[in-house]
Amino acid sequence: MGKEVRIFDLLTKKQSLTVFKSQKRKNKLAEELNKVITYQKQLLEIMQSIDKEASQKTVSELKSENWYNLKIQDELIAIKNKIEFLSLELKNQNKQVALASEKQKKFQEKKRHFNKLEQQEKETRQESALQSTIINSHKP
Repeated sequence: MGKEVRIFDLLTKKQSLTVFKSQKRKNKLAEELNKVITYQKQLLEIMQSIDKEASQKTVSELKSENWYNLKIQDELIAIKNKIEFLSLELKNQNKQVALASEKQKKFQEKKRHFNKLEQQEKETRQESALQSTIINSHKP
């Protein structure tokens, strides 16, 4: 009986490590997503500041401004795709953390269950040993 308790204790500890690693990956994804969103905001601010400048410009300035706008728009498209990807990965990682946590809880429940069975078995053995000593002491 003690074997099962030990097995589920080890499985619980192993699953705890899995939960920790999943949580760590989730945190890295969330951090990366926040960085990308901040970068996107910066690019949008740059685009707005370029659009606000409506002074007299030369042809070369207009060409370079258009070229920069195009590059920023390309970067914004790439960032949008990256945000979508990271959001999806973060959602999947949240599921993984939840599944790993649930599995860990199940292992803990099994461990408690087998621990209870072991305790009941010990109590039963003690009671039967006590009964046999009482019976043996009453015999002439």
